[in-house]
Amino acid sequence: MIIDMHIHPFCKEATVTPSLEEAVRRMTAPARDRVRAEAGAAMLTALFTSHGVQDIIAAMDAAGVAKAVIVAMDLSSHYGVRMVTNQDLARLTAAHPDRFIPFAGVDPGLGRPALDMFADAVENLGCRGMKLVPPVQHFDISDPVHNPLWEAALDLDVPVWTHAAHQRSHPDSDARLGHPMLVEAVALRYPDLKIVLGHCGFPWPWETWSLVVRHANVFMDVSAYPDLYNHLPWDAYVKYQAEDKVLFATDYPLFGFQQTLDALDQVGLTDEFKRKILGENARRLLKIEGVEA
Repeated sequence: MIIDMHIHPFCKEATVTPSLEEAVRRMTAPARDRVRAEAGAAMLTALFTSHGVQDIIAAMDAAGVAKAVIVAMDLSSHYGVRMVTNQDLARLTAAHPDRFIPFAGVDPGLGRPALDMFADAVENLGCRGMKLVPPVQHFDISDPVHNPLWEAALDLDVPVWTHAAHQRSHPDSDARLGHPMLVEAVALRYPDLKIVLGHCGFPWPWETWSLVVRHANVFMDVSAYPDLYNHLPWDAYVKYQAEDKVLFATDYPLFGFQQTLDALDQVGLTDEFKRKILGENARRLLKIEGVEA
């Protein structure tokens, strides 16, 4: 069973606040490359107006993806924008409970309200993890001021997924805040907190590997960079017995399910390692019972 650890349900059934038009304007306004900004704006507009949840499921079916973690992105403190709400995740999952696993969008910059919204998302909306985007949200994940969020995730027994890479789609994102080594402090402080480093850690794949092999609670996913898989230290994960710590993910719709699966086929993994990546590791992390990997 293939489990995708990270997709965006950008679709006409989801919500953008304060509005799609205003959100796109705010997020693209800092861009100096107007051609690229306009292309991004057009893509988001098309997805949220013409792309339906059934299109997502059809793409999953075509590639043989059984389940996907759907995420909300809360950018309230920096842009005043939410790209999909936690309530959307709850509705989409309720309509397709066998296909979707919701991870709440959390904006640490909101302070105490972020903590309350996260608890509500898990306890009342059925979310099963936390989604963070430090380079876009402009916060330092290593700052102890955010400890209450990690403690809440521990108390609620859910993993934290964090963007641990540079960021290209938002023009004023701060790449330094995506450096995976900022997670070191959190992993040391909370050794029982499950943390997923998103997007291969690029351009820091070796730093990502270092965190994964040294911390039992740290994982990585392979989303967003299928064209750079030949730069990942796959053999080092194997040699250091970290095959159980690598998770399949796409970052759909920015990258396709089949596109990512095809790229994974090209790197020469053993069948056992590939089986673990595609679903077995995520099944254990997400505590999915009663299915074959």
